Amino acid sequence: MPEGIRGKPLYCLAKLEQKPGKNKPDKIPYQITGARASPNNQEHFKLLAEIEAIFKKGGYDAIGIGVFDNIVVIGIDKCVTNGKLNRFARKLVNKLKFYTEISISGTGIHIVAFASGLVFDKDRYYFNNRKLGLEIYPAGFTKRFIMLTGNIVNKYDVVECTDAVQWVLDTYMVKPNADIKVTVNAPGSYLSDETILEKMFTSANGEKTKALWNGGNDGKSASEGDLALCNILAFWCGGDEEQMDRLFRSSSRIRDKWDEVHGVETYGNITIKKAIRSCKEFYKPLGKTVAAEDFNELVSVLIELKPESNSRYKHGDLGKGRLFADFFKNIARYVPERKKWYIYDGIRWVADVGSLKAMELAKDLADAITIYSTTIKDEATREFFTNDFVKKWIQRGMRTTYISDAESVYPVPMKKFDSDIYLFNVKNGTIDLKDRSFREHRPEDFITKLSPVDYMPLARNERFLQFVDEITSGDADKAKYLQKSLGYSLTGDTRFECMFFLYGETTRNGKGTLMESVLLVCGDYGTTVRPETIALKSNANSQSPSEDIARLAGIRFANISEPSRGLLLNAAQVKNMTGNDTLNARFLHENSFDFKPQFKLYVNTNYLPVITDMTVFTSNRVLIIPFDRHFEEWEQDKTLKAEFKKPEVQSAILNWLLDGYDLLMDEGFKPPQSVIEATANYCHESDKISQFAEEKLIEDETAEVRTSVVYEHYKHWCDDNGCYSENSRNFNQELRKFGNVVRKRPQTGGEKTTMLMGYRMKDVVTDFLN
Repeated sequence: MPEGIRGKPLYCLAKLEQKPGKNKPDKIPYQITGARASPNNQEHFKLLAEIEAIFKKGGYDAIGIGVFDNIVVIGIDKCVTNGKLNRFARKLVNKLKFYTEISISGTGIHIVAFASGLVFDKDRYYFNNRKLGLEIYPAGFTKRFIMLTGNIVNKYDVVECTDAVQWVLDTYMVKPNADIKVTVNAPGSYLSDETILEKMFTSANGEKTKALWNGGNDGKSASEGDLALCNILAFWCGGDEEQMDRLFRSSSRIRDKWDEVHGVETYGNITIKKAIRSCKEFYKPLGKTVAAEDFNELVSVLIELKPESNSRYKHGDLGKGRLFADFFKNIARYVPERKKWYIYDGIRWVADVGSLKAMELAKDLADAITIYSTTIKDEATREFFTNDFVKKWIQRGMRTTYISDAESVYPVPMKKFDSDIYLFNVKNGTIDLKDRSFREHRPEDFITKLSPVDYMPLARNERFLQFVDEITSGDADKAKYLQKSLGYSLTGDTRFECMFFLYGETTRNGKGTLMESVLLVCGDYGTTVRPETIALKSNANSQSPSEDIARLAGIRFANISEPSRGLLLNAAQVKNMTGNDTLNARFLHENSFDFKPQFKLYVNTNYLPVITDMTVFTSNRVLIIPFDRHFEEWEQDKTLKAEFKKPEVQSAILNWLLDGYDLLMDEGFKPPQSVIEATANYCHESDKISQFAEEKLIEDETAEVRTSVVYEHYKHWCDDNGCYSENSRNFNQELRKFGNVVRKRPQTGGEKTTMLMGYRMKDVVTDFLN
């Protein structure tokens, strides 16, 4: 153990004891006397040197450490394979930089640190996030001890790190119904203790309050009764913690437990803070407001900008435009390519069609300017400001001019939005896919997309998992690959440069239900794409608006559903769309713009498109995930689509996708045999020239045949088989894959021409007779 923790009485002896009927042995702590130790009694734990002396004599399996004295232990289960940490564990260990060792099972890790300032609210945080295999045990809240191994992952010391541990709690351990970040605007108390008691007991709930005050619990536990009274006190005291504590102590409820230390906080303090955090409204006397409301927040910004004396705002319309741009810089930006303002709504940036929201902001500023003018003490300055600012800002025509002038002050290019390819925005915050951390929405992320799902780390739905097993016919490898491929869609990362065909020759095989469910989870990050977008067009016009492509800017999950039979794939378009090259597009009546593709293409279909350019296979652009199961009428669950639309199920599907992405990063994208075979079959069926050669050419090292003759046979063969024929130039290039194509005089005489050497055309009659 590092020096920072060796000199504390935290250690015990430990044994692994197997009990009948149990798969795993129990971890049992022992005192130096040989008697069992109690994990929550620090008197049973001694200095490391004392424990080591006994341990060296034998009879014990390990040395243990108790969770006392502000220690916190973070454990990650099933994160070690062949001595290597998985992606999640590796990122967490590297971020925290705490003492870490591999657990006694060899498949997990324990991270040990001090967190003396930690406030652990067990109603807000999980001890165990089973989805991630993540556990956290702070001193004062656990009866656990840890068996040490000395199998150290890093050489960091055990240090004080309350902030980092709090980050782990807020990122990974918050319960679904708890806010990730709680901001309480408590105004403070307006009343004396005596007045509060008078108002509290004579209010509509006065009788209930008196009963709680006198020690009653209304049929609940004593702790729930304590919290109920604190909830009432939080309202009347305006969230004033000292006054709440003082009044509670004067009630009949006070008992020794109020001052018991739980972690680093007393039971009383924890209860008071919990009550304040859950209080939706605080008492305010009629006509009274808190300071932030009393002095308009917008006006306070104007006080900082000082528009009456700031030369930046004194040049007519130009100055007024700058004022609007400066004032709303954090929430309003103009995008030249779209010819629109984008407004931040507290969750994401939204295109402002018709500048309606920008006009509402200008009205708010006009009101603030009017109020601000009354704060200017110098009469001459106030008169000038009223004439030059107030009277102009209240006119709609002038506000329109100012908004127009503000466009050029802080313009944002389209490529600025959604540029962080690892951020995924959901209703209750933003997920960073690099380490699966979770935080509040931020305007500086410049995110325009939103998944309409709440992120709940522990959400899981057995019916959805059963559905995935059913549609993959119980093939676990195929199910995992499907999960990885769809999890890949959450990011803007396109490193694998491929597209996926979810292909089933039969109908009713579940692929449509799966795609629709994932599309709902993705929300703004997903979109449907017309099959014609990837089809070869005979009359393509490069000057026309490319709205199909423009709509894909910032999109990550692009779904093409059920293209028609015989669709001819535009190989060049697919290569551009699946690569990392910059795309150019424009909406109708708007400027063109460049963007880096973030989307992945997923095609669910009963008919694979016709491919004539075989390089889409040799470059691994196309991957086929076969759906072989056909659900008969009696097997079909007509309620599935509605079931998968439920909010809690959508959260579970999001977690399934997140797990898929983590698997992809940990294991790579090696396809299972079913995908390899299906893709190879599609490649062979698409290679018409190879099929023609197999049917119409015979290897003969003494033979030669004119390529013009071979090409005529090839065109007839294409007509007979209902497929497209290549032009003669491309055909001759493909022939070189089979044999030597040279320009020479034929053996039968004549002028020089191109000849295919080593092959002859199959004579159907002769070959049949032979």
